Amino acid sequence: MAGARKLTIVSLLFLLVALFSCSHKKSIVGAWHSVKLENPDIDSFYIKTQQYIDTIGKSNDPVINMALYGTTNIDSLRKEMQVRFDSTKALQLRSITNTVITFKPNGLVYLSFNGNMDTSKWMLGADNMLRLTDMSAGMQHDTITWEVAELTDTSLVVKMQKDSSFSKVTFHPDGK
Repeated sequence: MAGARKLTIVSLLFLLVALFSCSHKKSIVGAWHSVKLENPDIDSFYIKTQQYIDTIGKSNDPVINMALYGTTNIDSLRKEMQVRFDSTKALQLRSITNTVITFKPNGLVYLSFNGNMDTSKWMLGADNMLRLTDMSAGMQHDTITWEVAELTDTSLVVKMQKDSSFSKVTFHPDGK
């Protein structure tokens, strides 16, 4: 009787794990809209660049500013740099907020970046690694791997790593 009870408990646990695995994979199916990018390297670059713009030429006299920057009108230079910096940040934000990934139950995924469409095959492993294999014509069918850090009904967070740099991108279901 104890052996039968253990077998029943083990079978039940196996069934629960199997059901969780299936629902885990199924919950990624659908369209996901990116809402946030976290990247310490990019964040640090933006902070340092803003500090540079804020302080450029402030401790120099006009002769040094002319020699270093080709102008003595540092306020105008600073304003022009700020406009370009703000434009660059806006382009990045637009790129983030205009990205939609649509996972189909048949294993295809459509990636839309600022109106450009790419098609790949997707597979979510038990190790929480999401593998996307590029299916574009003429490509070598390269595979990229993202770690799924969070997957709920309202949030998909993937971690992308290259060498020592990493990004985390947060997606929400499209339309929510």
